[in-house]
Amino acid sequence: MDSSGPDTSLEPTAAAFAAMLDGVGHGVVAVDRQWRLSFVNAWMERILGRSRQQLLGRELWTEFPSLRTSSFGDVYQRAMRDGVEVVHEDFVDTSNAWFEARASPSATGLILFIRDVTERRRAAQDLKDREDRLRESEARFRNMADNAPVMLWMTDETGACIWLNRQWYDFTGQTEEQARGLGWLEAVHPEDRVRAGDIFLASNAGRTAFRLEYRIRSRHGEYRWAIDSASPRLDSSGEFLGYIGSVIDIHELKRGEERLAFVSEASRVLSESLDYEATLSRTTELAVPALGDWCMVDILQEGGGIKRVKVVCADPALEPQVRETVNFPPVVSGGASHLPSQALREGRALLVEDAGDAYKQQAAYSPEHLAHMRAIGFQSVMSVPLVARGRRLGVITFLAIHPGRRFTQSDLETAEELARRAALAVDNGRLYHEAQQAVRVREEFLQVASHELKTPLTPLSLKLQMLARSADSLPRERFPRLSSDLEMMRQQVHRLSSLMDELLDISRINSGRFSLTLEVVDLCALVRDSASRFEPEVHRLGGRLVVDVPEPLVGVWDRQRLEQVMTNLLSNALKYGGGRPVRVRVWGEGNTACLEVRDEGIGIAPEALPRIFEKFERAVSDRHYGGLGLGLYITRQIVEALGGTIRAESELARGSAFTVKLPLMPPASAS
Repeated sequence: MDSSGPDTSLEPTAAAFAAMLDGVGHGVVAVDRQWRLSFVNAWMERILGRSRQQLLGRELWTEFPSLRTSSFGDVYQRAMRDGVEVVHEDFVDTSNAWFEARASPSATGLILFIRDVTERRRAAQDLKDREDRLRESEARFRNMADNAPVMLWMTDETGACIWLNRQWYDFTGQTEEQARGLGWLEAVHPEDRVRAGDIFLASNAGRTAFRLEYRIRSRHGEYRWAIDSASPRLDSSGEFLGYIGSVIDIHELKRGEERLAFVSEASRVLSESLDYEATLSRTTELAVPALGDWCMVDILQEGGGIKRVKVVCADPALEPQVRETVNFPPVVSGGASHLPSQALREGRALLVEDAGDAYKQQAAYSPEHLAHMRAIGFQSVMSVPLVARGRRLGVITFLAIHPGRRFTQSDLETAEELARRAALAVDNGRLYHEAQQAVRVREEFLQVASHELKTPLTPLSLKLQMLARSADSLPRERFPRLSSDLEMMRQQVHRLSSLMDELLDISRINSGRFSLTLEVVDLCALVRDSASRFEPEVHRLGGRLVVDVPEPLVGVWDRQRLEQVMTNLLSNALKYGGGRPVRVRVWGEGNTACLEVRDEGIGIAPEALPRIFEKFERAVSDRHYGGLGLGLYITRQIVEALGGTIRAESELARGSAFTVKLPLMPPASAS
């Protein structure tokens, strides 16, 4: 081989070799040990822009002087020196492209394989950029998720939890290992766990969105209400990947709803009865555990002292303490830090959120009291006074005993609302009791007074009758006014006796001792008899009484009470009739007897008509018309006791009409 010229040992196969290498999609260059170019394929010709004839036999470093100092030149020289294959990749500024160079030693020198890897490098760079962006996006997502105000989670397609944000771990106190898979269910309240797990797994199988509520345990041991909302995760092809969801603490909202429902129910209970002690007891039972784990009510007694009305506790194990607590009521003086005593003394609601042992030591007013409070083991306490019309009536105290439970300002506001309504119930109950007592005293007085006043009226009436008979034998010229004076006195005695009868009737009605004596009565005959007794009064007033009654109309009634009804109606008609005609009419309607008394007098004002049958009500001024305003009230009581009705119709200056309808046979309740 002539070292001064190209190597011709390959010439017999040069055409075939060149044709084969010209067909490859990358560059192939051969150099001898003196770095002279012995072969350049067609790809390299295109890249270098020079023909094979121009390059063969030329020294590599002479033709490409910048190559010697480049990273490729170092690789070629190392491969030639060490006789090892070296692969190198770098960016070429002149071509604005990436190239991969492989230098392989041969028997005569080096064979250089040069490949344009720009697209591959760009694809790799794009992939790297996408991965970097994905990592950056994931970091941003995790940062946002960990700082979100809600708990977030994610599952795989099997339903196993694969990720939860920091809020979950901070809230529940679980570790990542504890929460993964289905371990998060351990933080759910035992009463809600099965239901929550069933809904979760069923939704995962159906791959549908879901929403559920459950109680979740905080790291402090308190269970709080939360709402869990989740949606399926799908890839670009719609393949199900699992769920992503959020857990939001709705405890205050839920507690607000519960507090509202509690106050509403408590209000209903408080309004059901005027027995305030029984009502307060029932309300206390409602308050546990809705508002607290323990509730007690203390009431100030009228004669002094404090009575513990009710104590309710949610934990049956504390029943001995419930019985013992009666020994430790609030104290009006002393007990500066004892919350019930302080609330009662100052008349304001008080709350101690953290009622630990330090509070108990300050609040105790004796060693036994301290031991009692420690035995209960409450964590938080609030006391609210019962105040009505500026008077302090007592105090309601709530204790939070369950681990992790603490009273909040919202709880105190609810307790205050309950106390306001309870105080009103206590005050109303006491007022009702006082009113009932006053009514009893009044009824007793009316009965005694009526009897005592009627006692002298009877002999007085008899004496007047005897005087009237004696006066008839005396000469009128000597005593011209005696007969009229005696008649006037007799009328006044009769009027006073009637008033006493009305008072007695009212007393009997109010005390429930108003009775009927039933017998067969002809209403027509009774009306005629009653009307005849009023003839003298009619003549005195110069009026006229027209009675229109049919044949006998017989029913079972109380004769004396019916005469009382007729007397009251006729008296009113004549009193307010102004001397005009008064008409009485009786008729039958099937099994009903009807009675109407109509006058043409002053009438009744429309606004007064609805209340004329009430007690002590009057449609006219008592300066011009006497009476107690009881006649029509008693009349209505008698008619209704007989199973009937009474109705009034009237127009001012055109008179009034009173219509009574009575069943011929009164109801069985009439007695």
